Amino acid sequence: MQGTVPNKTKQLFFALIKLSIVVGACYFIYHKLAHNDNLNFSVFIAFLMKNDVFLLKNILFVLFLSIFNWFFEILKWQNLVSSIKKVTFFEAFKQSLAAHTASLFTPNRIGEYGAKAIYFIKHLRKRVLLLNLIGNMSQMSTTLLFGVIGFPLFIYKYDIDISPIKLFYLITLTALIIAFIIFFF
Repeated sequence: MQGTVPNKTKQLFFALIKLSIVVGACYFIYHKLAHNDNLNFSVFIAFLMKNDVFLLKNILFVLFLSIFNWFFEILKWQNLVSSIKKVTFFEAFKQSLAAHTASLFTPNRIGEYGAKAIYFIKHLRKRVLLLNLIGNMSQMSTTLLFGVIGFPLFIYKYDIDISPIKLFYLITLTALIIAFIIFFF
């Protein structure tokens, strides 16, 4: 006997591993929501019903935005990784979905880095990690930029009373973060 496992057995084993990861992810999400002391489902559902959130047009709109978001996330990853290896849209879809699933289990979404790296050969993994970091930092920078633009508009529109000292601290912190990002790049 050679001690090798038949190909069909390997395929079944990997299919079972993938299925167990999906079931584990679903259980993890359910457990986090069901056993959260700060979240009362009956109050939450009553609030949603009172505000007519479960209308068909709202559900379709959220579904459309979710698909749109995932589409651009996949295109972003495909574009980022194209500098080291050309991947198809479907491959980028698999890598992004696997990375998102892995990030659910790990603190600070650190699993996303490892999950995307395992799809590449060993000598490319450091570059993939760097590309993932650059992609996440550019996304955070964009969010920060639009947040800095939107925050004064929010204060103006809703007439929020903020003390001058807190506003000074906020502007200083924002300026330091922007300076750090500019210096880093």
